[in-house]
Amino acid sequence: MRNLKKLIKKGYIRERKDGIIEYIIGDEKSIIEILKRIKFYLRLKRKQANLMLKILEIKKDIESAKDFLDLAKKIDLFRDLNYSKKRKYDYFSVKKVLQREELLTP
Repeated sequence: MRNLKKLIKKGYIRERKDGIIEYIIGDEKSIIEILKRIKFYLRLKRKQANLMLKILEIKKDIESAKDFLDLAKKIDLFRDLNYSKKRKYDYFSVKKVLQREELLTP
């Protein structure tokens, strides 16, 4: 893991209490750069890499509540690809709030 960090020169390594070691890269610019470099070599996570690149691109162009809702839908797709069940907020909960606040137009 430390060799990977030396090679990439981004992020940091974190050791969790359960013994798992995580390599964390948090800034969007680095994430985009790394995903673009490695996505062609990925076999199991290529869909996730491509979808994350799309999500980060969409995120830059949010100008309306509808744009934000479209982003939430893509994030739900990402969650489904990763079998993540911990998220509290999804497309439907975001839509409900945007409608309640009258930020979504029909």
